[in-house]
Amino acid sequence: MSRTPRDFEGPHSLGRAVEKLRSRWGWLVAYGALCVLFGVLALGLVEASSLAVVFLIALMLVVAGGAEILLGFNSRDWPSFFLWLISGLFYLVFGAFALARPEVAAAVLTAVVGVGFLVAGLARIWLGFMLPAGPKAFVVLAGAVTTLLGVLILAGWPGNTMIILGTLFGVDLVFYGSSWIALGLRLRR
Repeated sequence: MSRTPRDFEGPHSLGRAVEKLRSRWGWLVAYGALCVLFGVLALGLVEASSLAVVFLIALMLVVAGGAEILLGFNSRDWPSFFLWLISGLFYLVFGAFALARPEVAAAVLTAVVGVGFLVAGLARIWLGFMLPAGPKAFVVLAGAVTTLLGVLILAGWPGNTMIILGTLFGVDLVFYGSSWIALGLRLRR
């Protein structure tokens, strides 16, 4: 079966895309509800969710490491081969370590998250003060909240290790699912 360029065309406008989704609003709401349910379960089982996050990241590292090693063997010159090989081996080693010692990997990831929140919050505060008067307050407030979260995570580290990742994962799933529910219900109207 041959395809024409018209077969690959996307919607001509946002309105047309919305109309195509309108008939599927129920599926969007169902998907959102499932995400919210999983988020609530993750919040109820934060230690198990933290371990699940660590295992998922570890598996991604192992797959990425294997892919980089394969890319190395397909490279055309020796320097590229060695760079891909070394990079892939690091990913494999870190992924295997995370699979073997998930509690230690969770502690490292929690520290990284805490530092990331701290740095992102301070950057938002600084950027907020660079903005004109209108949106300045909201950006600075968001930065202050993010900075506070980073400080709280780092202040409780490593004791909060098995709580932080699962809690963040659960909250993210609840908000993600809620946004899909809101979109589906909006399309219904």
